[in-house]
Amino acid sequence: MPAPEDDVKLEYGRVAWYGVPMERLRTGTATSRLLRRVPWRRRPSPIVIGGCARSGTTLLLSILSSHPQIAAIPVETQTLCPTAYWGDFDPLAPFQIDVLQQHLEQLDLPDSCRYWCEKTPRNILFFERILQEFGRHARLIHVVRDGRDVVCSRHPDAPQRFWVSPARWIADVRAGVALDPHPQVLTVRYEDLVTRFAETIAGLSQFLNLDLVPEVMAYPEHAQVNASNAWYDKARPLDPSRINRWKADALRGRASELVAAPGATALLEYFHYL
Repeated sequence: MPAPEDDVKLEYGRVAWYGVPMERLRTGTATSRLLRRVPWRRRPSPIVIGGCARSGTTLLLSILSSHPQIAAIPVETQTLCPTAYWGDFDPLAPFQIDVLQQHLEQLDLPDSCRYWCEKTPRNILFFERILQEFGRHARLIHVVRDGRDVVCSRHPDAPQRFWVSPARWIADVRAGVALDPHPQVLTVRYEDLVTRFAETIAGLSQFLNLDLVPEVMAYPEHAQVNASNAWYDKARPLDPSRINRWKADALRGRASELVAAPGATALLEYFHYL
């Protein structure tokens, strides 16, 4: 069965995750194996970013890469969301910790590094397990964007078509909402990141217990991740004109498809998009 799009059954604080009893999920196994050649007191903690595709996950990774105490992996490793993209979806597929280790070793982490950061959109489907795996030091960030703009967005790899289906936006966002109450999970709206940058970054810094440094506020000048196949151009100053593009006459029909899909209106209202 492919990764579920019509319905995500993850429910925070409940007895099952994708129908899997919570007692079957391993807890806290990755930290002891990851970065094993780094002295314990200097081992950075994980920041894991997830969210529906075309929602700004790459943008947030790039912004965080400006912080001198965050080492950002510049590619989507897919190591923490196994089977989410290829093959039969398996909620208990083992994480590829050894592959993640290789990516981290390529970063040559400085002594001052407090966090490493990995971004793959469909991490959002595995947030519950990621928390179980990495324990209390992990910080997870769910990036959400108005679904009408998401389903109207085109990817540089396939500019001839819309990249995200309404069903996928609903499923991915619903998975993030399920973890909303968790103290180690922060939801960031793309629109707030773009239009209220200083305030949003201040809240993000507080969540990560990091100083609000000038390097981040000067984004994208200090970004270490400044290019991606998800972007048409290299990192550039934030552009509010990317918000509400769905209102163009040529896109209203596509946006209406999302609004008409079961469950979409409730999620749009939940994030104050309606």
